[in-house]
Amino acid sequence: MEGSVTLWLPDVWPLQKHRHPWGRTYREGKLARWEYDESYCDAVKKTSPYDSGPRLLDIIDTAVFDYLIGNADRHHYESFQDDEGASMLILLDNAKSFGNPSLDERSILAPLYQCCIIRVSTWNRLNSLKNGVLKSALKSAMAHDPISPVLSDPHLDAVDQRLLSVLATVKQCTDQFGMDAVLVEDRMPLSHL
Repeated sequence: MEGSVTLWLPDVWPLQKHRHPWGRTYREGKLARWEYDESYCDAVKKTSPYDSGPRLLDIIDTAVFDYLIGNADRHHYESFQDDEGASMLILLDNAKSFGNPSLDERSILAPLYQCCIIRVSTWNRLNSLKNGVLKSALKSAMAHDPISPVLSDPHLDAVDQRLLSVLATVKQCTDQFGMDAVLVEDRMPLSHL
């Protein structure tokens, strides 16, 4: 089953569209730079708005979210216009989510494993959702929805398995760089500034 939601915002909240730094090319035989350049994150960290403020951490949170839901199609994101990079990311297009529950597209996590940083609050939340807690919470949240079950059991199982992959990816980063370098306080300036 497919569904769609349309959202109209008041004119006083104009949105600005941004190309996702880890977007795909969608051209046969043409790789995006992040797909072949091991130091790609270093280049992103030198580019506005990722060179200051929370935007890079927002991108990494988005990568984790997209990986959990199986959305490998994040080529753009929005923010409020004229916010000078201060507003949060706004994710409007999740249309390719929850496709094949047997397919885990690890490249969705490229911002995480290439930059090897994640918010402490995101890390703590992810850890609190392991051991079936995420699946149970999702099932409970959707139990009374008029179109229940919104997600099939294979999709719920996939989300739980993907969560373990995210945790393993962060562990690889902490093993390589140490907890202090990988886990970033939510309001702390990033070390590359």
